[in-house]
Amino acid sequence: MWEAEDLVAERRILLTGFEPWADLTANPAQHLAERLDGWRGGDVRTVGLVLPVARDAANAAVAAALRDLRPAAIVHLGLAAGRPALTVERWAHNRADFVVPDNAGAQPRDEPLREDGRWRLPSRLSVAAALDALRAAGVPADASDSAGAFVCNAVLYGTLDWASAHGYAGPVGFVHLPAADTVPLADQERAIERVLRLLASARE
Repeated sequence: MWEAEDLVAERRILLTGFEPWADLTANPAQHLAERLDGWRGGDVRTVGLVLPVARDAANAAVAAALRDLRPAAIVHLGLAAGRPALTVERWAHNRADFVVPDNAGAQPRDEPLREDGRWRLPSRLSVAAALDALRAAGVPADASDSAGAFVCNAVLYGTLDWASAHGYAGPVGFVHLPAADTVPLADQERAIERVLRLLASARE
């Protein structure tokens, strides 16, 4: 985790992942956020943050990190266990439809995340460049038009909405991860590190 005095001379990438939920005992997104916390590329350091699988608490944790870190880029990770590849999301949708309750017990069904919000917000991460980076690591990777309607989508929508409201110009994106028995965690870690290298090479 970061210290205030560390924030002066370096750029940061905020990398988030989620804790397990429902009947899951582990979440690869949490594993990668923890493993890549402190990763460095040039003058860039990655700060890993594990989020609760609870819409309000997760968005509050991200908002606090954005305020304190002032990151140059933001990458959210989440689990999409039924997908065969790492998927880079193109959009966040203004919709919450929780098939199961989140870890705080909330279960909105077919509700907007923000009453006066746009129906969808575009990713601020270059999907094509992120896919190239992932595939260069030798993992299957595809683009996705839906981040779902659970907490993953809510966090992406919330971060993109914050970026618009605060004039934030840095990349903001979301990568969904497959289950570890589909793509091994070591391969997923190597692939996400490629995305971090891509972001670290960009200049403000």
